[in-house]
Amino acid sequence: MTASARLMILMSPGERASLDAKARTLGVSAGEVVRRAVQAFELGTEEEAAELQSLVDAFNQLHPETLRIADESHRKVAEMFAGQPRAGRRAGRRKGAAAA
Repeated sequence: MTASARLMILMSPGERASLDAKARTLGVSAGEVVRRAVQAFELGTEEEAAELQSLVDAFNQLHPETLRIADESHRKVAEMFAGQPRAGRRAGRRKGAAAA
């Protein structure tokens, strides 16, 4: 049998509730959830961090222009629909005209 070591960790009541909920969902103890989390956790390499940073930089560079294009598209669609009668009113008129 492998020797065990006790670890005392402090967490907020919300964190503890989240840990307990995960344990209940998995049908295991809170300690087992922590052990699995430790096994699954891996530190990224500096190369991975640099790649991620370059992606964040690209996003930050493109994001304002993307928002500008989305706003412009929204404005054009709103203008287009502002000049047209609402579909519900047209359909109602057609029903009334067809019944007459």
